[in-house]
Amino acid sequence: YPVSAIGVTNTKAGISSKNLLLATGVDGRIVKIDRRLLDPRRPFGEPKTTEKMEGLLQYSPLLPLSPLYVESYSNNIESASILISTAANLESQTLIMALGGPDIFFTRLAPSNGFDLLPDSFNKLLILMVMIGLYMVLRTLKNTSEKKFVTLFWS
Repeated sequence: YPVSAIGVTNTKAGISSKNLLLATGVDGRIVKIDRRLLDPRRPFGEPKTTEKMEGLLQYSPLLPLSPLYVESYSNNIESASILISTAANLESQTLIMALGGPDIFFTRLAPSNGFDLLPDSFNKLLILMVMIGLYMVLRTLKNTSEKKFVTLFWS
């Protein structure tokens, strides 16, 4: 595919993995490519355990462009010439915008998945009860220590 624009994902603190963003000119897609697929240290053979721990993948002369990596979904962004990426409020997310021709495309992207998001099944009531319990225990300990300090000081 011919590439009409290139960009890189940016996050708030730079903790999330970097992805390369490509705007393809012919079919009007915005494609993300994981940085690990472009690492020049990729081994030709099966990666050793130390290489696997570093996150290195086996070398392949062709980059896999799976439909899962297409960030523009089924939208056709005609002749995108600019790709802009900026940090969102959450570290795990970045905002990308593609400009060019008559189209403007904007979406939110999570390069390292949503590692800083709470699941819907998260028990907020339990956390609230634990926090109230800890506050009560700390308050009781404070009162007890103050009483012991006063009696120790006056004796």
